[in-house]
Amino acid sequence: MSQPLALIHSGLGHGGVWKRFLDALNMDVEPVSIELPGHGDAEEWDRSRNYADQAVELALDAMPSEPVPLIGHSFGAVVALRIALQRPGRASSLVLIEPVLYAAVADSYVFDKLQRDMALFARHVDSGSLAKAAKDFHEIWGTDEPWDDVPEMVRKYMMARIELIAASGDFLWQDSSNLLVPDGLEELDIPVTLVEGDKSHPIMTQIVDALGRRIPGAEGIIVPGAGHMVPITHPMPVAEAVRHRLIWGFPDD
Repeated sequence: MSQPLALIHSGLGHGGVWKRFLDALNMDVEPVSIELPGHGDAEEWDRSRNYADQAVELALDAMPSEPVPLIGHSFGAVVALRIALQRPGRASSLVLIEPVLYAAVADSYVFDKLQRDMALFARHVDSGSLAKAAKDFHEIWGTDEPWDDVPEMVRKYMMARIELIAASGDFLWQDSSNLLVPDGLEELDIPVTLVEGDKSHPIMTQIVDALGRRIPGAEGIIVPGAGHMVPITHPMPVAEAVRHRLIWGFPDD
């Protein structure tokens, strides 16, 4: 009998991006591919409300009521971490792929560097130059594929949703959901796996290290030759690395 497996994609993605990873995982699972507000077939973002709050609510509504393994990528990984911390009992294990919780390394060189690297993106969003903003974002957080080689349909999809990246700023840069409070991460008592690509932005290594040092028993995985979009570009090594870390139920069940 198939077991449910919950997955939350990155910003500007959709549920279908997990297909190659799921094929590589080669397990008898029933995937619950959660789509973030404003992405794929999900409901639109209510601009009068906090974007991260809506993402968490949508994910919890989509997830089974029983504890299941939860995998998140990028922004989706930070949403997954918030669920595990604030709704214990919903995730039986956690895989965080390139979690972009920048606030975990605030007051560091790499934090300042990322702010500089993303300054042009922020200016283009503020000025309404969404095509330029999408290109800027792709060049930092996308695949190695040149922007002009990205299929037009994908570019249009990203441009139409690029403002959602800015909407998540307080959640990622200021930790508005208080995921980093003292003794918070230390209370996680489920298997947690942190995955990073060795060619991603240098802030990712520091974030993974900062989170991993605080989460009991966390396991770190580095995928050689991969950037931020590692579950899409390198699905096989990611699947092989996390397969044994997917746990259903709790030890005392």
